[in-house]
Amino acid sequence: MPKKSRPLDLDDFDAIDWDSEDDPTGNHAHCAEHGVDERVVDEVLSGDWVDIEMEVETAEFAIVGPNEKRNFMWTLLFDTSWKRGDWLRPVTGWDSRPKEIREWEIATGDEWKGSGRKGRRRRGAKNRVTVK
Repeated sequence: MPKKSRPLDLDDFDAIDWDSEDDPTGNHAHCAEHGVDERVVDEVLSGDWVDIEMEVETAEFAIVGPNEKRNFMWTLLFDTSWKRGDWLRPVTGWDSRPKEIREWEIATGDEWKGSGRKGRRRRGAKNRVTVK
């Protein structure tokens, strides 16, 4: 059953929980299908990311943030690891949608100037966007 994502506090976590690259059913393999790998996760979490609220089923947290070069915007979903409660587990991710980018813009006060569809936004959005 879907639930609302909640804000991510990195201070609650000591490590990122990746399954083996050889596990075809693990989070590493699933994320790789969407172009998400350790580098993407590290770059986004080390940068200017923001929490967004969205309905999630297999995750707790949803964030939007640019890569290190600030030319690509990612939406990433995470969960608390079932292995250890102080490990953050990547669940999935994707090329951010315009409404997710707008949420990032509102929270940061910055205008996204990245490439691709991420560089195109709807003007006149409300001050708070809830992503569904």
